[in-house]
Amino acid sequence: MKKVLSSAEKSERVNEMINEIKKKKLEAVFIFGFISLLLCGVGDWLIGYEPEGGLPVVFGITTTAIADVPVWFYILSFFFGILSGFGCLYFAPAIMEFLDIKGISKESKMYKLMRFGLKSAPMMFVSFHCACCICLLMLQAALRAGLDVSKADPVYMLPVAVSMLPFLIWCFLCDIPVTVAYMYFALKGKLGINKAAFILCPMGLSIVSKMIAAVMAALGSKLAFLAACGESWGWAFMCLAFYFAVKKLQLTGGKDERS
Repeated sequence: MKKVLSSAEKSERVNEMINEIKKKKLEAVFIFGFISLLLCGVGDWLIGYEPEGGLPVVFGITTTAIADVPVWFYILSFFFGILSGFGCLYFAPAIMEFLDIKGISKESKMYKLMRFGLKSAPMMFVSFHCACCICLLMLQAALRAGLDVSKADPVYMLPVAVSMLPFLIWCFLCDIPVTVAYMYFALKGKLGINKAAFILCPMGLSIVSKMIAAVMAALGSKLAFLAACGESWGWAFMCLAFYFAVKKLQLTGGKDERS
């Protein structure tokens, strides 16, 4: 004979199914975030690549050698930037949902700091990355059309500053709060992951990558531009850290039983 389940047992099984679905959804979102931001890092490689030679232009921000970079590098990077925005659009609320599941108070300073940093991050990714691509495409077109390099700095500096500086500030307004909050939660053991993973965040990997780039440049390596992906990959590996944190969850009634 089939065992007749009580109302309480039926309710418990339904909750288990709901919680399992919730976990799978969060895992999928963080994997999507990881892949999209990983590709954004590849986009950073594409816009950071410069052939050898060429003269410094726009006060050394780049060189005239970008005239020889295939246009599709910048176009593909442009679309990777758009994809990263969609990735962030999904994983940003997923991070806050995970913090809620872990029982972290919405009134805590670090919760609010994380929420502040994530709030506009999706638009920041799209706008900043695409603005970089557009600036390089315009400068490349001017160089191919015969731009007088001796006059390029004063002509381009104001448009580049006006178009890029607000996005750079916006980038830091997202990166710094998220980095501080994530590092705090990771080091305090509130995420349920190894504390060594505290470095896997936007500013953490950005600083590490810049140190690697400086060493590579000092050694005369042509591949120093590959370290330009630090900030994007910081977001990507933070998503991966949250993915493994979700994998460890034991949900009961919508909360982590260990919280």
